[in-house]
Amino acid sequence: MYEEHFGLTDSPFSIAPDPRYLYMSERHREALAHLVYGLNSEGAFILLSGDVGTGKTTVSRCLLEQIPEQTNLALVLNPKVSAQELLDTICDELGIVYSKTHSSIKHRVDLINLFLLRSFAEGKRTVVLIDEAQNLDIEVLEQLRLLTNLETNEHKLLQIILLGQPELLDILSQPELSQLAQRITARYHLSPLNQNELNTYVSHRLGVAGCHRSVFSKSVLKTLFRLSRGIPRLVNVLCDRALLGAYVQNKQYVDNRTLEKAAKEVFGEHKRNTHKASSWLKRLWLYPVYLTAFAGLTVTLYLNYQSLVDENDRITAQLEAVQAQEKKTEADLQRKEQTLIWPDETVRLRTNSLAYQSLFLRWNMNYQPMENGTPCFYAQTKGLSCMESNGDIGYLRSLNRPAVLSLYDGKGNVYYATLIQLDDQQARVDFAGNEQIISVQQLEKFWQGDFVLLWNKPPGYELSIKPGYQGEEVRWLTKKLNQINQTNLLPETTVYQTDLVEIIKQFQLSQGIEADGIVGEMTLIHINDATGFSAPVLGKRS
Repeated sequence: MYEEHFGLTDSPFSIAPDPRYLYMSERHREALAHLVYGLNSEGAFILLSGDVGTGKTTVSRCLLEQIPEQTNLALVLNPKVSAQELLDTICDELGIVYSKTHSSIKHRVDLINLFLLRSFAEGKRTVVLIDEAQNLDIEVLEQLRLLTNLETNEHKLLQIILLGQPELLDILSQPELSQLAQRITARYHLSPLNQNELNTYVSHRLGVAGCHRSVFSKSVLKTLFRLSRGIPRLVNVLCDRALLGAYVQNKQYVDNRTLEKAAKEVFGEHKRNTHKASSWLKRLWLYPVYLTAFAGLTVTLYLNYQSLVDENDRITAQLEAVQAQEKKTEADLQRKEQTLIWPDETVRLRTNSLAYQSLFLRWNMNYQPMENGTPCFYAQTKGLSCMESNGDIGYLRSLNRPAVLSLYDGKGNVYYATLIQLDDQQARVDFAGNEQIISVQQLEKFWQGDFVLLWNKPPGYELSIKPGYQGEEVRWLTKKLNQINQTNLLPETTVYQTDLVEIIKQFQLSQGIEADGIVGEMTLIHINDATGFSAPVLGKRS
């Protein structure tokens, strides 16, 4: 409807998976690299998780395009089925003929195993990709694990790719699925776009549709990021509705008011606003009272106006003098700041691998991207985990671990540097192999909060341990707390309940972090420090 108005060849924000509009952010490329590495390894399971609309299907489509021709592929798009129905679906996808009157699961498994052996003898590999895998029952997941038991001395004959929402991580962390979880050789959690990626995403889709001018200003894009939380599907829906709104108003651009209105329509907030309006109309009878009071207030203010003028002039003069001094002080500080030296443009694409090599070097590890795969997978092979998050300098200072930071130059290009030392005033970074000391203010100019660091998480840990949680991680927690408090009074337990929660709150208070009783990454990193775990730090341990 609005395409001609904006000079578009078609709708740029359709949620249909048109390959012309494919946009791969840095994190999407990282996710794809994990999947490709997993396929090239000999692991049984490969896992890609992420919230609804973050692009898991987009990444999987890119993966399918890279799968070798000599591959048997089975796609399972509706996993809300029984074990037998899932086996039927796999047989149908792989072209395995089975007796539909024979209801034995063993019958299907035997046929699939025979198919796998024949395929391997012919030099073919077999892959099963399951979308929406969070809908799989535990019994079905266990049946999938049993399917992957067939192997030679060197090769797994079946690989299974699981795509699912974050609930899948909770399911796989259950004790009865520990054997399956141990067979996941490549995993990646796909997070939403950051602000810069969202800006590029919107421009990319508009450009493909034939529009190369600014329809969304920087201010509107910031609002879009806040409303969509960086989730591509929500970005598409909001932009589509906002363009329609601008067209109806005969505007050549989308303003914040139009975008906010589009969000209310998309998220259904207009009902609440309508209710507020009706409540306001019911109070119209109060208008005469309001007007009378306002008139009296106006007279009082007018009578006092003259006496306030001189006082206001004096205050204004004082404020101007203070602001002038602040500007001078700020200018002096800026002259004293060490300037960040950017590497040559030709090196930009290599800064990612160079930054991770520097990060692993702090852990006394020699990381080689071409040999060791993706950084986070390599970390897993060394008993470490990646923490991918967003925060400020204070948050990094609390974590006290070297980290890879995403830095943006004035042109919007992203570079990667390793933060290796940090104090109140200065930061030491390894930027493309060159160490630099810059002020914290200088670093904050080019860093928007995205970072990746390495840490040692407890066995089996995936999500924060909250009151009422049950799992072996709690047993690990009690042991560590006994070690910290130099006592054996805490009995080992697998249930995170009241007494243990209170002890954690006391520990959090002692470390200067939020005492919420939730054992997340920050708390676990402080537990590692308190129990003497050897790890590189940004500054002195607290």
